[in-house]
Amino acid sequence: MKRISIIWAITLTTLAPLHADEPKEEDMKKTYTYTLLPAGAIQPGGWIKQQLKQDLTEGYIGQFDQVHPTVTHDVFTRPERRSKRKFSMRKEWWSGEHEGYWKDAVTRMAFLTGEQAYIDRATGWINELLDSINDAGYIGIYEDCNETGCRFNHSRGNGELWVTSRMLMALLAYYEYTGRQEVLTAAEKAVQLVMDHYRNRNYFAVTSKGGGVSHGIGFFENLEWLYRITGKRQYLTFAKKLYSDFNKVDVRDDDLQTSNLLKEDLLFKSHGAHTAEGLFVPQMIASLKKEEKYDEAATHVLEKLDTHTTPSGAMRCDEWIKQRLGTADERYEYCGIAEMVSPLNKMISFTGDFSLADRIETMTFNAGQGSRLPVLKALSYLTKDNRIKINHREIVKRENYDAAHMAAACCVLNGGRLMPYYVEGMWMKDPQKDGLIAALYGPNTLDTKIAGVPVQISEDTHYPFNDTVTFTIQPGKPVSFPLTLRKPFGCEVSAVKLPENARLEEKPDRLVLENTWKPGDQVEIVFNFTVNKIQQPASKTVKNKGIYFKRGPLVFALPFDHRIKKVKEYRNSGYHRYRIRATDRSGWNYTIQPANPVEFVPGTPEEMNTPWEKPVLHMKVWLKNKKGTLEPFNLVPMGNTVFRRVTFSVR
Repeated sequence: MKRISIIWAITLTTLAPLHADEPKEEDMKKTYTYTLLPAGAIQPGGWIKQQLKQDLTEGYIGQFDQVHPTVTHDVFTRPERRSKRKFSMRKEWWSGEHEGYWKDAVTRMAFLTGEQAYIDRATGWINELLDSINDAGYIGIYEDCNETGCRFNHSRGNGELWVTSRMLMALLAYYEYTGRQEVLTAAEKAVQLVMDHYRNRNYFAVTSKGGGVSHGIGFFENLEWLYRITGKRQYLTFAKKLYSDFNKVDVRDDDLQTSNLLKEDLLFKSHGAHTAEGLFVPQMIASLKKEEKYDEAATHVLEKLDTHTTPSGAMRCDEWIKQRLGTADERYEYCGIAEMVSPLNKMISFTGDFSLADRIETMTFNAGQGSRLPVLKALSYLTKDNRIKINHREIVKRENYDAAHMAAACCVLNGGRLMPYYVEGMWMKDPQKDGLIAALYGPNTLDTKIAGVPVQISEDTHYPFNDTVTFTIQPGKPVSFPLTLRKPFGCEVSAVKLPENARLEEKPDRLVLENTWKPGDQVEIVFNFTVNKIQQPASKTVKNKGIYFKRGPLVFALPFDHRIKKVKEYRNSGYHRYRIRATDRSGWNYTIQPANPVEFVPGTPEEMNTPWEKPVLHMKVWLKNKKGTLEPFNLVPMGNTVFRRVTFSVR
C-alpha cells in the first residue's frame, strides 16, 4: 500500500436479496443523488452489533409483550377498531402504533444480530399477518363496515394511515431481509388500496383536534420505500397528491406545511414526534416537483431545525416544540430522536448533503445514548443535556427511567429502532456513477453489487471512540467504481492509505477514491479530530453565556455519581421503573474560562466492545469553583452519563 499524507481543515459549523422488479435506472437518477441500500445489505459489527444483541436479548425490547399489554392486542390480525373510541383508556390507534413500532424494532434487530429465535418470531408475525389479510389486501386496525369510524370512513380523528405505515415498515424490512415475494405483494396491495380510496378524497380533511390524522405523514415513508424497491412512479405521484392534500387543510401538527415553512420567522411549534417523522417530506416533494417554493421550503426545514437543536443533537420538545431554542436546559423526547434518523437518511439520499450525516451521528451517539441505560432495560421519555435531578413526580412520570412508560409506550419502543435505522444509513449507492458512499461511520460489513459484480466491504473501526477506519474491499472479480468517504465534522484528515494504483480526489466534505478494486484491497483513513469549544446562549442553568466541548461526533459532559433504585416491576417481567438520584453534585455550579487548557485522553481498543457501559476515553478540563480556584475534572462522553453538565457557564 502507498501512504498519502493529507492535512486540511474546514470550518466547524448478509447479502441483500434480489428483487423481481428493480427500479428503472434513469428514473432513480432523476429522483435521488444517492440511494439507500436494501435492509440486510449492511450488517453491523463491533460495539454496534454487541449493543443490538444485548438490547434484544437482555433488554425489554425482545420481551415487551411481557412488560406492557399494549402490543398484545393483535389489532392488525383482528381489525375491529373504530375511530374516536377508547380501548383500555387509550386512543384506538395507540396499540396499532405500538405494535408496529415493536415488530419493526424486533424484526430489524433480529436480522442484524442473527438471533434465530427472534428471526423465527418475526417470521411468525409476518405469516400471521399474511394469513389474516382479506382479498382486498387491507393492512390496518379498523373494522370493515359502512358506519362512520370504520376503515376508510372517518369524519373525525383517527390513526388510519399512521398505524398502517408503522406496520408496513416492519413488513418491508422483512421483505428486504428475506426476499419473500409474497410479503412485497401484500405491502403493495395494501398501499394500492389506500391510494384507491383516497385518490379523489383528502384524507386529512376531517375534524380532529388530536394527532392521529397528522401522524398520517408517516405514510410517505412507505411510498418512498416502495418506489425505491419497485421503480413504480405511481407511488411518487400519490406522494405529491397526498402532500397537496396535507397543505390544503387545518391539521393539528402543521409545521411541515409549505405555507408555514415559507414563513422564515415562524419556528416549529407542533408535536415534536410528528415533525421528526415527516422531516424529509418537504425535501422529497422538492426533488419531485422542481419548483422554487418547494426548494425554499425544504431549505427552511433545516434552518428551523438548527434553532431547536440542543448540544446533544436532539430537537427540543417536551411533547411540543413551542418555538423554543435548543439549549442544554431544554427537554427532548426519545420519539423525536429515533423517528428522525430515517427521515435524515432519506434527505441525504435526495440531496447528497453530508452535513445531515454529521447531525445523525451527533444525535445518535449523544442524545440517543444519553437517554437510556447502557443495556436497554429502561429509558427516559423526556431528557435534558444539563441534568442534576429527575422529576419522579411529574404527571405521567415522563422523566423517569422506565421500561414501559404507562403514559404511552411509544418512546420505549422507539428505543429499539434507533440503532437499526442508524445502520440503514451507513452506506449508500451513487446511481449516477454506480459508486458507493460511506455516509455514517461505525463497524459493519456491506454486501452489494457493482456492475453486476458482488462486492463486500468490511469497515473495521471503533468509531466514534477511535479515529481510524479501515475498509477491506472483496469484489468477486476486479471491478472499477468510485468509493466516496465522508469527511465528518469539519475534521482534519491526517493520513490515507490506498492501494498502489488508486486515485484520490479531495473535496471539501469528502474523499473520492477511483480504482479498479481487487480482492483484499484496503483503504485506511485517520481522522485527526480536535476539541471544539462551542458557544451557547444563556439559559436556566447557564448564566450569561456558556460553552460545551465536542470532539468529532462526541459531546463531553461532567458526570455525577448516582444511586438507582427499582420502584415498580411490570407484570413480573423482570423489567422496572427506576428512581435515580444524584449522590454527589460537586462541580455542578462551577464555571469555565474558555482559555483554560483541555487535554483529550484516548482509550485503548481492548475497552471498546461495550463503550457505553463504562467510559473508554475522557477529556481533562479545569473548572473554577466558588472561591475562584481552578480544579481539574474529567469529562466523559455524554452517552455514558445519567446526571451531567454539558454546557458550562463562562466566567
